Amino acid sequence: MEEGRKSLHSIPLMSENLGFLTVIEQSSSGLTGGYLVLNKTGRPLEFHCTVPMCPDRIQQILYGDSLRPFLYGEKIAHTLIQRSKLPVLSVLTDYVSILPVQPLISVPAVYVFDETKKPSLPAEPHTEHGVREISEELNESLKGFGINNANLRTRDSHSDELPQVPWVPGFETEPWKSVRLGNRLIAVPEAGGVDWNDLVAKIKELARTIDVLEPFSRIRLALEEAKNAA
Repeated sequence: MEEGRKSLHSIPLMSENLGFLTVIEQSSSGLTGGYLVLNKTGRPLEFHCTVPMCPDRIQQILYGDSLRPFLYGEKIAHTLIQRSKLPVLSVLTDYVSILPVQPLISVPAVYVFDETKKPSLPAEPHTEHGVREISEELNESLKGFGINNANLRTRDSHSDELPQVPWVPGFETEPWKSVRLGNRLIAVPEAGGVDWNDLVAKIKELARTIDVLEPFSRIRLALEEAKNAA
């Protein structure tokens, strides 16, 4: 194993704490990362943040598309997780560019999709051979208004495949498998010897009292306050 690389095989999956890690980018000061550890009731146990990091022009040229995952994952995320003293079940992030930290840590890095940033309806309806498709819910609504929808074909809104983790330059995201977590969507790594079903079950249990997307807002607000107080 390369020096600095960690193995997921040693994860006991015993901790009931969750780590949340995100990065904010400010044009004036650069990148700042924050790492928040919560217990199963959603209370903060530990918080760490980095000093602002601003890549220079030479770094931007030499690293190209790989600069963001390098800074977010290998530099900021790894630094923050190393500072933490408390064990966590997994580290959750809302930035896909943070996932390259996975080979450097001994707990699973879980990606949380922010579906609130997506439009509630697709820009164009699904079509196939000129047949417009609508959801069953919309079909029932049309019936209520007496609208003739004979030319429309319903589709099962629950049959759509879950989205995959976005591509990260220079990093393989295929081992991350998406799973629905109540009204949230996460992606959990399937490699490294961890029992995927066991890990998902434990995260689901903790998600009964913690909205897995909400803590990132806390981190961003805390980082903004820290900047204003400086």
